[in-house]
Amino acid sequence: MKRIILFVVMGTLILGCKKEREITQKEKETIIAELTKIKAIDQKYAGIPPAELFETYGTKKAWEIFKQKRDSVGIENQNSIKKLYKAYGYLGEKKIGEEAATNFWLPIQHADNDIPFQQEMLEALKKEIEKGSADKYHYAMLEDRVNINLNKPQRFGTQVTYNGKGQAIPKIGLIDSTKVDSLRNAFTLPSLKEYYNGMTEMHFEMNKTMFQDKGILEPQLYP
Repeated sequence: MKRIILFVVMGTLILGCKKEREITQKEKETIIAELTKIKAIDQKYAGIPPAELFETYGTKKAWEIFKQKRDSVGIENQNSIKKLYKAYGYLGEKKIGEEAATNFWLPIQHADNDIPFQQEMLEALKKEIEKGSADKYHYAMLEDRVNINLNKPQRFGTQVTYNGKGQAIPKIGLIDSTKVDSLRNAFTLPSLKEYYNGMTEMHFEMNKTMFQDKGILEPQLYP
């Protein structure tokens, strides 16, 4: 019995110490090409419906059609990422380069329909960073996204909503506003003020007519 137990323990240790195999150059090229396509699909449905959809169906119906399609392609992208993860582990910057790593991360960040998947990827990404991968800003944004999806405040303030003046504010609030900028700096993110002013400007440009109708003629930036 002792021999059997020892064999099982040793087998577990060997499996636990098994290194991930290296991705070949050919595999890397195939992965990068697939992730480029995934990103293009993700970004196509990340914004607002195209003008022709509004013209054909009107605002309400256009948004319904757009959201249904966005949800559908989002799940397809998530399934593709899950297959890649199963085959190669978490594909961070150290394995496939910064741009491709961002393309791998995007569908995970947008997988609000599958929080356990986001949580699993967050842990996998943490391990990649511990191995030296430069994906800290991806980790910060995904951690905040998971917390928001669990109705919890954020550490880094990356997930925003907007107040009545159109200023970006942290969704559900911050865990500790006194430490947020030092945390952001440690995870290669710009200061909260710089980030929120950028988001405020973008929100204003996307909704300029609405703000002008309210008498707000320019973005209300933080001083």
